[in-house]
Amino acid sequence: MARSITRPRLLFTFKVEDKLFIFSATQPQNLGGGNCSIVATRYKDFPKHFPTETLDDLSRGLVCLHGPVIIRGRRTLIVCNLVTGEFIDLAKVKATDTKRSYIGYDPFNKQFKVLFLTSYGRQNRVLTLETGKPLRMRYTMECEHHAGEYGEVCIDGVLYYEAYFKESASHMIVCFDFSFEKFSFIETNREMENVSLFNYKGKLGAYFQDWHSKKLRLWVLDDAEKHEWSKSIYVLSHLYSEKIGHNSYIVGITSAGEIVFTLVGHLNPDFYLFFYNMERDTCTRVDIKGFEEFKHHNLHITTYLDYVENIMPL
Repeated sequence: MARSITRPRLLFTFKVEDKLFIFSATQPQNLGGGNCSIVATRYKDFPKHFPTETLDDLSRGLVCLHGPVIIRGRRTLIVCNLVTGEFIDLAKVKATDTKRSYIGYDPFNKQFKVLFLTSYGRQNRVLTLETGKPLRMRYTMECEHHAGEYGEVCIDGVLYYEAYFKESASHMIVCFDFSFEKFSFIETNREMENVSLFNYKGKLGAYFQDWHSKKLRLWVLDDAEKHEWSKSIYVLSHLYSEKIGHNSYIVGITSAGEIVFTLVGHLNPDFYLFFYNMERDTCTRVDIKGFEEFKHHNLHITTYLDYVENIMPL
């Protein structure tokens, strides 16, 4: 299953009368300050029979759409190509005791895979998605029981997510290599608990926002084997006071290293983001157009960064 190589895009999701809508727009890059605007376009509708709750995982053009909990703690799950509207329903896949699922891309074998993480770390499973072939589920290596959290990121075929290990009462970042289907772990310190992970110029990055002091603590992984991180601190108080206002929060950080802010609460009809370039100390307001048909609804819009479209069929 190949993929197209395009510029990163922004994804916008919101619900109207229990229906999930997904829009996309080209992600601005190398902004120098001031204001600009972009137009978001709507993707195809999704299966009406699927009771969508959230869009959690994104990987090289495919997304995992999660439905509500139905039987024995399991959630319905489909993998969908937003561009073509095609989907694979994973409801029939037998993945007992699954607590979290993650989608990723194996660059060595050029395959999309889904990791099913079980309750106790045993009998974790991997599902390979291949065009025109039946779904193949197999067991992968066991690992110490941990609770996988949301906010994962996949970089060059390696999935990273923060997890809590009950036996050792510690937090670590779990790494799962989709090519070799093996787990490894990166130690963190107490200061790095509850961080948000992101792709920082091809390296694993993590950040934590201190709301009280308006500071951003940012770490970049320099050596995974030695568990070595470099740390930076950015003072953002001038941004809140002069540019974005105090009713804003961080959506995330792009792979180019720009912090993206949005406003708290329901946004309608005007919706905009702020892109802050940490290196240049410039802030740009980006107005998002395209939601006019929903002007009579209270929209709570969720923004995702660095989405790459995939035009190949499932």
